[in-house]
Amino acid sequence: MSITALPNDIFLLIIAYLSPKELILSRRVSKQFHDAFTEFELNRHALVQHYPRARELRHADQNDSADWPSLFAKVAGRYHHLKSGIPRSVKKLPLERTFIIPQWSQNYGVEPWQRDLKFEKKEAPFHYPDTLWTYEEGLLIFPSADLQRYAAYDLDTGIVSEVNFEPEKKIVRRLRLHERVLVVEWCEDGPYHQLNENGMVFRHFATAYDVVKGATEGEWRIAFRNEWKIHFLGMPLNSRDRFFSHHTSQKYALYVWQLNRSGWGEDEPIEALAVWDISSPSPYLPSEDHSGEGKQDDSLEGPKVVRRFSFKDLDFYRIRQRSTPVLRGLELDDGHVYVIEEDHRWIVGQQAGHALPRLHKVKTIGIPFTIGPMWVDSCGADGDTSISFCQRASDARHHHLAPCWRHEEFPYLTITEARDDKAGVVFRARNCFMLESISISLKPEAHGTETGYDIALRGDLWQQLLAKGKICGDERWLIGENSNQEVVIAYFDRERKMRVQELKT
Repeated sequence: MSITALPNDIFLLIIAYLSPKELILSRRVSKQFHDAFTEFELNRHALVQHYPRARELRHADQNDSADWPSLFAKVAGRYHHLKSGIPRSVKKLPLERTFIIPQWSQNYGVEPWQRDLKFEKKEAPFHYPDTLWTYEEGLLIFPSADLQRYAAYDLDTGIVSEVNFEPEKKIVRRLRLHERVLVVEWCEDGPYHQLNENGMVFRHFATAYDVVKGATEGEWRIAFRNEWKIHFLGMPLNSRDRFFSHHTSQKYALYVWQLNRSGWGEDEPIEALAVWDISSPSPYLPSEDHSGEGKQDDSLEGPKVVRRFSFKDLDFYRIRQRSTPVLRGLELDDGHVYVIEEDHRWIVGQQAGHALPRLHKVKTIGIPFTIGPMWVDSCGADGDTSISFCQRASDARHHHLAPCWRHEEFPYLTITEARDDKAGVVFRARNCFMLESISISLKPEAHGTETGYDIALRGDLWQQLLAKGKICGDERWLIGENSNQEVVIAYFDRERKMRVQELKT
């Protein structure tokens, strides 16, 4: 007697002992088995049992219209590749990056700090340059060498939409997609005035675009929101003047660090921190109004400065970086800007400090937009009697908490991570000089209290993904950049064929 002829309750009890792989392979035994193992309710039950946190289950229509057999097969295949640490496929997208030609892809990235790690004769980077691509929730925006334009690539559908932010005559310094707002920081391709006999100053701006879904699935529209000048006098294009930024859908924060070129012999660098409200749309373009005569009244719509911090303010909040900077980056929430600082015992370089920490120190300073108390949280990975270097919960991720995930496996340094907390999937890239690994942490159960799985990703993927020290993604794919100036996508799902939309005239 075939098990498919058993009463349904008994049949379900039996197949509860089968793994997802065995449930899928059973479909191939015979026509009777195929019919039994592709039954809709059975596959919905199996998906809930084995992968309750999968995005397909979270987003699926819970009525009879969902194709549960196909969904279960898709998710089971994905987690088979995740647990093996081997992507189903790898796709490479060449980046167009130049300083002169072609004009649409001119780029001059902001230089990272001159601080590296060194222990005995072994060296490793501590800071990485920015990527010229940005990703959020399935959408990748990058300058495509194949298409000869900026493209918005929807990884789930394979559709490539146009990103028309008119890059001609602009030198892109940085671009970032966050909370469905794309911010492009750029300068004019010609100098505004001469700084001194050795340098020229370029006017710098930031432009915000709302990234909204189009009429068809997988289509995206990049809609202009507003533009603002990020530096009053402009900045030279060199490897010494730097700026760091972050934004949300409502706010934008900028920290500027520049060499002091005063003729009075002052050595301390010039530093500035400011926060803008960028929530209000405005057609005004300061880049096309050099005299400022067309500027609207400050009471009208458009970006507005919420707070500028003077030297005195920076000293008060103890965030002046001076000539030995420890700034890692900025974060924002509804009422605060957070300054993230980091220092390490093995730091060397032109901008290394003189009083290095015992191990690895991370610190977060939260500063209100208005008058109010500051927030400080720091951790030095000082450990306890059990030689646990950091006693914090490794899964805690909040703006107001110091980023202890960076040293949770000291002396290994967590370079970067890509988290899909809803699915219980975390990719971590760690190194300790020549020892490098990308791990996948899987916690597929609904409450996340189980041990889960920790898998090492295939070894050669470090070179393919970590050239810029940044990875992004979720349970379906992992994105990084290699040393050949290519965005690399490691798919754990089946790769969708790229479909390029026609340019709109």
